[in-house]
Amino acid sequence: MSDCPASVLQLLETGKLETTSLNRDERRELLEFLNGSEDVAEIRPKKVKHRETRFERINALMKRYPNGKLTTVRVDTDNRFCYKNVWFEIDPSVKGYAPRHTRYGDQYDMDRVMVIDIGSGQLHFADQDGYAIEDNMIQTLEGEI
Repeated sequence: MSDCPASVLQLLETGKLETTSLNRDERRELLEFLNGSEDVAEIRPKKVKHRETRFERINALMKRYPNGKLTTVRVDTDNRFCYKNVWFEIDPSVKGYAPRHTRYGDQYDMDRVMVIDIGSGQLHFADQDGYAIEDNMIQTLEGEI
């Protein structure tokens, strides 16, 4: 009995089999033990979800706006940036552009914005990680800055 896996010991004592705490190899060994054969179906590992990369997000933006010209612009600490001599301001609720208060002072996750100019004065925006920013989250500033 001392050589017996804990799940088998539990099965003998309680009549119930609990396999949730077993790793893949232990489950395979348990199935071999219970079936009495070496021909046990392979337990497949879980599929790992594909994480979209920054490169893929930027390519998707360029496919969405095929005639667009992508430019990266610096954003100041007031969430303002200038593109073609026009000043814009990013709403502070946009993730990454609002300051995080740390013991070292205010920290900003993002200091650039992507501007996609598709011509005829039409602009679209994305953060520096390639996530699109809704047009209503960026305001054009009037007058001098």
